Amino acid sequence: MSVDHTRPPDYEAIERAAWRKAHRKVRKEAASRTRRLLKRIQGFMWRFGYTESAVLDKIRDDSMFAAWFAKEPRRTGFHEAIAAEWIEALPGVNKFSVLPKFGSSALKVSSDGNIESETGARKLPGKSLDFTWKTGNKTFYAMHKYTKEGGGNQDSQYKEMVELMKRFLQCRNRSIVLLIIVDGDYYQENAQARLNELKNNQRDNPPESYALSIGELPALINHYKRRK
Repeated sequence: MSVDHTRPPDYEAIERAAWRKAHRKVRKEAASRTRRLLKRIQGFMWRFGYTESAVLDKIRDDSMFAAWFAKEPRRTGFHEAIAAEWIEALPGVNKFSVLPKFGSSALKVSSDGNIESETGARKLPGKSLDFTWKTGNKTFYAMHKYTKEGGGNQDSQYKEMVELMKRFLQCRNRSIVLLIIVDGDYYQENAQARLNELKNNQRDNPPESYALSIGELPALINHYKRRK
């Protein structure tokens, strides 16, 4: 992937392209009667009373109707995958890795500010971190969230990120940097105050942490590339 440092990933354009690609696959799925499509059809049959054969025939004959059954890209970690590919290709990002979401290898910020994995019965607060990489002499850990609209669950996730940054202020490891990367309308335009609140909890001295949009990341990476 070639990264344009002046232009962050256009999530919505990439998502629209993914929807249209998924749409084009529906008729092939109908021909091979895939498990995913048949499950979607069963839900349609339950709601509206049509037979499976009638729905399959309509999918084959009507492209617009077939679009209803396209697989939703966002259900497969879509925005995170876009961000991961874009970040990994940035100059200065080395040994990039997508972190596990669950299990003993998942990493979180503990109550005393350290980045740790859950072991045994010990439970750590909040969500797990998403990415890690090396730049210069620092190890970066990042959480990425793309949020288009607000709501109960999204507001709760936002508050969790504020608390996560506050916990990290206690970290004593001077070799790591924590990033909270937030994208989408929820953090832009009239909602800029949310990003500003996150930024109020960042530090440019150890323990270093930053809240930023993905478009701000190249400049930060360049800053750490120059440091020795």
